[in-house]
Amino acid sequence: MGRKILAVVVALIAAIATISIGQMLMGLVWKPPADFMTDQAVQKAFVAGLPTEAFISLAVVYALGSFAGGFIVTKIARQVSSGITLPLIIGVLLTIAGALNFVSIPHPTWVAILCLLVYIPSALLGHRLAR
Repeated sequence: MGRKILAVVVALIAAIATISIGQMLMGLVWKPPADFMTDQAVQKAFVAGLPTEAFISLAVVYALGSFAGGFIVTKIARQVSSGITLPLIIGVLLTIAGALNFVSIPHPTWVAILCLLVYIPSALLGHRLAR
């Protein structure tokens, strides 16, 4: 049980780190304003002005992070869990975090749907490739 919990925690940290690095790299291409994190009106205006490529990049970053989480949770817990439960937990937790993010920073509906649909399949793909 302890190894499973450790696997989930480490995988979540790795997934969030991967997503954070990806978003930082996106910030180099599409620079947010200085007060992006403190002013919701600025957030809405910035997101509304982003090109489609930025949103596709965001979905790819989320997929990579979720893939990393599914891969790592499988590698760490392989001796105590061979099923899809742990990567599924990673995918669900990232989906919940993503939904909360889309509630706090409004995005176009198609972007939210696309991004929320990539977490679980990507985690399961990471699991499959780790086996």
